[in-house]
Amino acid sequence: MIISFTPNPALDVSGTVTDLVPNEKSYVSNESRFPGGNGINAARIMHRLGADVLATGFLGGSAGKEFSDLLGQENIPHHFISIEGTTRTNVTISLKNSHEQTRLSFPGPKIRKKEMVSLFHLLEYSLPSLVIIGGSLPSGVSVNYVNKIVKEFNQKQIPVFVDMPGKILKEVLGSKPFFIKPNLTEFQELTGKKISSIKDVIKEARKLSPLIALQCISSVEGGALLITKDHAWFGKIPKIKVQSTVGAGDSMVGAIAHAFVQGNRKLSEKNCEKMLRLGLAAACATLSNKGLTMGSRSSIKTFLPQISIKKID
Repeated sequence: MIISFTPNPALDVSGTVTDLVPNEKSYVSNESRFPGGNGINAARIMHRLGADVLATGFLGGSAGKEFSDLLGQENIPHHFISIEGTTRTNVTISLKNSHEQTRLSFPGPKIRKKEMVSLFHLLEYSLPSLVIIGGSLPSGVSVNYVNKIVKEFNQKQIPVFVDMPGKILKEVLGSKPFFIKPNLTEFQELTGKKISSIKDVIKEARKLSPLIALQCISSVEGGALLITKDHAWFGKIPKIKVQSTVGAGDSMVGAIAHAFVQGNRKLSEKNCEKMLRLGLAAACATLSNKGLTMGSRSSIKTFLPQISIKKID
């Protein structure tokens, strides 16, 4: 089983408007509501690919109840810690013609110490194949708490995938997560270097290899890099009409995690190429959907042969 922990899940509400005009009312159509957050989206993609996954985190209030119900409708196993606060609601508005999006992300509830202790106990007594920690941190949850979780699973020799904002990610590196997936901007923030070429990104990533076994850096020269201490691969998706960027990176993380477990958690050259190919196909499938709709299993399979991968020595 794969455990996907989202510290700050959100009820994602989206819709479409013809135009957004300041100080004017905009009428929204095509309303949709989905359970959201980096780790949640990764879990949704893994479930669609056939993975045995458990989603967890903190939920509270009416938004938390709706969130749980929506996960249940997708038949995704989940076990969340009930909190006194209320789960946040995020809003995404798309322009009808251009598909440009305005995304409003709220900070979320304050998590109390006893709630964090309960979640840690849930994780502490678990023996999954892999753990994903994804998304931002709500008030009350520190980076030290994340580091504690990473170290707990490191002691059990269980790989931890971390997909979090750049500032948080930088502070998590010392606890040695197995995998990280920054985009180029976040990677520049991590390294303190304004680099952009494939060659320079690989060079800087190699400096992190003693800490991080597997790195995926997206948005590099129009593609994504997958880097181990010995090898690197560069992948690109085919030209598509991008309908929405929401959840594309999360889809990639979920698909890579699934492929990694399917490959017996080995970083062989064959497995690494499969991971990057499936990750990019999942991202492509999500990019092709409007609003907050994640890529389907059939769509991911359709894109698989269209992904170009090359090994870089």
